[in-house]
Amino acid sequence: RGAGEQAGRPDVVGHLRAGPLHARSSDVADDSRLRSKVPQIVTASVPGAAGMRGERGNKLVVQMLSDTCEQGLFMHGAPTSPVNSEVIPAIRHIFSELSALPPKHPRRVNCLRALTEACQDCQQVQAREIMRIFGDLTAQSETFESQIKYSLVRQKEAALNGYITRKHAQCDLDHTQVQPWQQRPHLVSGYVDAIGELFGLDGVTAARSDRFLASARMEIGKIKRKELLATLQQDLSVKEWLQTLLADINNQASDAERLMNQDCIFKWAGENMSSEAAHRVFYDEARSDEFEDHDPKEPTTEHRYQPFLSCKVLVEMLIAAHMLRPVAAAEAAAPQPRNGGKRKRKASDGA
Repeated sequence: RGAGEQAGRPDVVGHLRAGPLHARSSDVADDSRLRSKVPQIVTASVPGAAGMRGERGNKLVVQMLSDTCEQGLFMHGAPTSPVNSEVIPAIRHIFSELSALPPKHPRRVNCLRALTEACQDCQQVQAREIMRIFGDLTAQSETFESQIKYSLVRQKEAALNGYITRKHAQCDLDHTQVQPWQQRPHLVSGYVDAIGELFGLDGVTAARSDRFLASARMEIGKIKRKELLATLQQDLSVKEWLQTLLADINNQASDAERLMNQDCIFKWAGENMSSEAAHRVFYDEARSDEFEDHDPKEPTTEHRYQPFLSCKVLVEMLIAAHMLRPVAAAEAAAPQPRNGGKRKRKASDGA
């Protein structure tokens, strides 16, 4: 059943606030001692990393990461270039935060593995991966609205990559078979340059510094932005988004790695909703029917004073934040577009 067809889940259509994501910053100071430890930090968490090579086999991955902390990505210009002005503080923040975790901590292992794999690809992929990890690590320090917006970025990226797969059949062939600007990383740059701000995607600065951007634009051809946004929006599932947010907020693990900061949930509700509505961010046995189809259905004793949302309350918050709008009766009854036989929720132009 759809997201609005289950107990306690009102039917909704996504109406996502347009505009670019809030720019994130890092307050981590330059630390030469930390940079010198980058190879050790990486090899302690990623088996085989000591022998991995990038730049078509010309440089060790651990040296590449250390160099990036020092001077950024050389193909994106000087350390003061627009891209490296984002990349350098971002990767320093990543290593500062990960170095505080045990070597085998899942978050540290996953992030460092992703970085080492990106180093075996082009620098456009490296820039994108650094900023993605930085975004994940810093999301909790943002406002409630910014965290909500960021929670949808991965689904938007998947929608864009799906479109590129359909539109550019040879995009995943290697450099011996197609030109660089015909490959996915540079095609992504072309589309992010065109609609990144409108659709609320990360990495606009890096995309606009892609050395193959002009050729990628020619490969893509004229983009009808409204039509492209409408196509991508059809692949955004409100049901999936709600499930992702509920899984994050209601996670009962004591060491849960959250995207959403639980403290800011109640604070935002208290400032933007009635007192009665704000207290519904906590579990109440009197409303147990709202949690009938949830997993878990109630918080553990350890987390009983932390926010625990039903889908109904989450939707109310998203509507109050102007991130969703209810479905009108006539609109709900209208035929829905189909994609692979599955009914899709509509989402508008980007958070």
